[in-house]
Amino acid sequence: MMKEENTAKYTLNLIGLGLETKDISIRAMEAIRSSDIVYLEQYTTIISDDYVRYLREETGKEIFIVGRHELEEGSKSIIEASKSKTVSILVPGDPLVATTHCATILDIATRLGVRYKVYHASSIFSAAIGSSGLDVYKFGQIVTIPYWYEKYKPVSFIDTLSKNLRNNEHTLLLLDINADEKRHMKLEEAFKILRDADLQKGTGIIHDDLKILVLGDVGMDTQEIAYVKVKDAYKIYASFAKRKISLIIPSGLSFAEEESISKFKKGP
Repeated sequence: MMKEENTAKYTLNLIGLGLETKDISIRAMEAIRSSDIVYLEQYTTIISDDYVRYLREETGKEIFIVGRHELEEGSKSIIEASKSKTVSILVPGDPLVATTHCATILDIATRLGVRYKVYHASSIFSAAIGSSGLDVYKFGQIVTIPYWYEKYKPVSFIDTLSKNLRNNEHTLLLLDINADEKRHMKLEEAFKILRDADLQKGTGIIHDDLKILVLGDVGMDTQEIAYVKVKDAYKIYASFAKRKISLIIPSGLSFAEEESISKFKKGP
């Protein structure tokens, strides 16, 4: 991959927005102010209207919201534009963490000889694991619980979860978003899909006494974490109803980890 260079005219900036309004770095704000065109990717997670308003007011720039099609199908035209203009693409979280489209953009930029710079930021991956108090080195492959639709009900994530448990590894589970409706998957939806997928696969790992860490609004002032059994999850549905949720299924807790997560609430 092409070596990153300092921000200069006719360059491409890939900018992380972090987890919460104003998480963006000062350097990244300066890069936006010096940009000719600014895009904001809104389909891997949902950025609040307050954050978008803040960015527009602080930078004085018009910010164009783009979806999957514009970034994946139109990435070459965006990069071509950066040959004659300074283009910034704003991405929730960290731009190079689990966002394959960003890696694709940089690959194309390299082939086209476009100079680029990446501005890293906080990510749900590091924030959720850090907030859990669990050992980062004991986590297995991360999985996403996808929305189910009438003709699309994937269950392969259960295989990954099962493998992690067999290997005595913790699992971070991210919840899908509905970009068209601008909403995150609710906790009760996630638990239902988990149960139904497990039943379909016949693994029996999502049972009543399985304990799960529920993390809401990680990295925000409204952060809340609970450690509940599957059969008791309904007790916290209301308190997590308006939060961005991620889950962790622990495996083989050490004494220090047991002590760390014991502080989290068990109910409403």
